[in-house]
Amino acid sequence: MAVKTYPITGVASRVPQPRRNINDFVKDPLQWNLFLQAMINFQSQGEDTHSPLGYYQVAGIHGTPYVAWLEEVDADDRAGDYCTHGTALFLTWHRPYLLLLEQRIVEEALTIAKSFSIKYRAEYEEAALKIRIPYWDWATDSDVPQSIRFPKTDITLPQVGSDAPPVTQRDVPNPMYSYGFKTSVRRQRDFSIIGVREMVAWEETTRCPDGKGISHPEIVDLQLRTPPENNPGIPNCGSSFRDPIFKLLTLVGSYGAFGNTGWQTGSPGANNISLEHYHNIIHNFTGTNYIAEGSKEGHMTEVATAAFDPIFWLHHCNIDRMYALWQAIHYEAPFEDQTTDYTRMPLTKAIDDASTTLRPFYKDERHTVPWTSSMIQKSGAAAGPTVFDYNYRYPELSVELSGPGMQREMASYVLKQVHKLYGPPSTDESLVDIPKVPRDLLPPSRIVQRGKFRREWLIFLRVRKYLIPGNFIIFFFLGEAGDDPHQWLLNENRVGVVSTFKSTTDICGNCAGQEEADQLLSGGVDITNALYNKLASTGLALDDQGEMESWLTENLKWRILKQNDKTELTSDELRENPDNLFIGVKSFVLLYPTDELPADGEEFLSAPKIIDEKIHFSVTEPQRRHGGLGRQDPY
Repeated sequence: MAVKTYPITGVASRVPQPRRNINDFVKDPLQWNLFLQAMINFQSQGEDTHSPLGYYQVAGIHGTPYVAWLEEVDADDRAGDYCTHGTALFLTWHRPYLLLLEQRIVEEALTIAKSFSIKYRAEYEEAALKIRIPYWDWATDSDVPQSIRFPKTDITLPQVGSDAPPVTQRDVPNPMYSYGFKTSVRRQRDFSIIGVREMVAWEETTRCPDGKGISHPEIVDLQLRTPPENNPGIPNCGSSFRDPIFKLLTLVGSYGAFGNTGWQTGSPGANNISLEHYHNIIHNFTGTNYIAEGSKEGHMTEVATAAFDPIFWLHHCNIDRMYALWQAIHYEAPFEDQTTDYTRMPLTKAIDDASTTLRPFYKDERHTVPWTSSMIQKSGAAAGPTVFDYNYRYPELSVELSGPGMQREMASYVLKQVHKLYGPPSTDESLVDIPKVPRDLLPPSRIVQRGKFRREWLIFLRVRKYLIPGNFIIFFFLGEAGDDPHQWLLNENRVGVVSTFKSTTDICGNCAGQEEADQLLSGGVDITNALYNKLASTGLALDDQGEMESWLTENLKWRILKQNDKTELTSDELRENPDNLFIGVKSFVLLYPTDELPADGEEFLSAPKIIDEKIHFSVTEPQRRHGGLGRQDPY
């Protein structure tokens, strides 16, 4: 008898319901309390393959236990090998994955609502159908949300079959703080293959754990601040996620460059820094405590275990949200094929294209309508962002503008929302009226007179993703780093990182194939705000290119940390292959909107945004022995 699967179509709804910021979602008592209880019920189900719709098996699609999920596999297939990181399928694959979890939560919430008396049933059933996964917008607030940082919570719901007022259960285990594993036998079997010994012993998921496996959300907060705001008296010389996310969403019009960390030659502007790059940072610094000696890896740091931590779903909901905003702005961008000689299950062709099946997800139970990227990354004639097709939306997307022929209006609307959320205010002192560039490079004078400009400075790099067997992090500093790796994250000179997020190649076919293909990873750090704040008292301006080059040549430093043992990767190890790492610095002038030149106005939309882009070889060439980019190097 053929195996039937679980159809993923989105929660049935007359109109798309909003996925909300978790800090707003908690203010809706009916939905929030139902959501918590539904997650508890979902997590309480069995962990073996007889419970494929329980939390353990759904989370396990992302990695361990590496078993096929509701599909038959051929003998040549690597069962359960669904990894798409570093590929063109990264963004599209995670969208039906989120829909799967969303459907399961709503199903559990409906079951709970149906158990209430007639007095409450209809109200709670309506609330259940409107539940959507909340998101954690780490670009505006990177601290772990208050509602998920404590092991206990309160839940207020009616009692089963009773007309009495809703009752508050106090100090209930918070299902969004961690997932509690059921048996040590299953952990031994499914987690020992990952290579993190402590995870076999720990009875729940952890975030930045200490040596005893106790989570420390306050460490997550520190690690995601750039630099840590542990001393209000120290000027913030780093840039948050906010500013670079603004540039990523508005400037990068190519699906491939926007979406994944696979190196793309000749990428202009901010294109070397993808959404997957920021995704990797959140995973690593939410999972592992890099500050305290003797600390261990948390579950979010490992691809194979990340989805067991409930914060995974809030993080990926935000990734999906940013993808949806980008789709609305760049609605004409098509899916971009990506060559692959990797071995993700099953190896059916040499190219990931829009028709590649996003296994193991199907729209019907008989496996006849597989999910593909063509259902998600539409362009041109598509009736608005495809989230509306699956009955959800985000606050920045207008339902009224989601119909056919409204793409341009939707793009203008979303641009305005993105600028409000992530763009600098027109009063930002780093913005100038007229940049120091040749006059013939500037837009028409009427735009120059009404707009603002700033020279942006970015570090960009390419590195061999499998430079070492485990994951690694490249730290960047404007000033001295110090020799103690445990102090790098707290160093006031730290301005950003680039990190890998990969599995061991003996358990992940996609990773094994990428290693065999010698895949290059792209990334970078936007240092514009860091430079401005660092040099504000010196009289140097971002537009003073010669002075900036001289200052960066002396002060730009980088160090590489091995994640497994938290030791430094030495220059000798790096030089074993001269093409292991290339780090460069680029700059360009960027046109910014103002009240007089609005972000959604025709003049701003049609004007060139990136002006006078150049690579500053003189900054990095002196450090070629340590990976600095020289003029003769490929980039």
